[in-house]
Amino acid sequence: MSEIAVLLQEKAGLSPDKAAEVEQIVVQHITARVPSEFQGIVASALGESAPAADGQPAPSGGLGSVLGAVSGLFGGSKG
Repeated sequence: MSEIAVLLQEKAGLSPDKAAEVEQIVVQHITARVPSEFQGIVASALGESAPAADGQPAPSGGLGSVLGAVSGLFGGSKG
């Protein structure tokens, strides 16, 4: 179970099934609103395993990967 689903259960009192359903809706909503080249990064940060825009697997590592990727876009190191 993902961290988001666990938080939904703990904070909102949702059942495991309902928490997973809500999580899926939220992740789809967020990833649909970012440019396609960033969808894999966002999905990874949210704990999903969606493919990146170029068909490659999304980078893993959660928020650290997002920060590394964003840093790389602005000339920083990705590590």
